[in-house]
Amino acid sequence: MKYNRKGFTLIELLIAATIIGILAVFATVSYRNSAADTRVAGARSKLDVLAGAVQRFNLDPSACPVINTYSKLTVANLINCGYLEKALWNETDEYFDFQICNESSSLCSSGPAYVACMTGISAKLPNRYLRDKGYRYCVDSAGKGVESLGAE
Repeated sequence: MKYNRKGFTLIELLIAATIIGILAVFATVSYRNSAADTRVAGARSKLDVLAGAVQRFNLDPSACPVINTYSKLTVANLINCGYLEKALWNETDEYFDFQICNESSSLCSSGPAYVACMTGISAKLPNRYLRDKGYRYCVDSAGKGVESLGAE
């Protein structure tokens, strides 16, 4: 008796489906990690803009009469003085908190003389490693970025 085999056996189909599933898992994990890296890079560039605005203000504080020596330096004050564009900047982000380092800044208290810092909002940060370790990125007075995980 001659068998005419046109098609695939059930085992062959299951093996193919398993291989496709494994590849889909790797692709999903890779996509999530790259999306998290993109969010971190975007937030870091945003913080660099904020730090640059603070440094420009620190060069000549008298050039901006809106901010006096008694008021706290804020993003709103930097926008009013023209150091930041309102349309391109807001103080909060879905994944990160930004803070200008003043004397009362708890985020900026440790380490060298930081100008501005950002920290990951732990509940919303998509990368589990960054979320669990407590991601923080600060720019010092020389313009150098310092990245850290966890409390220092």
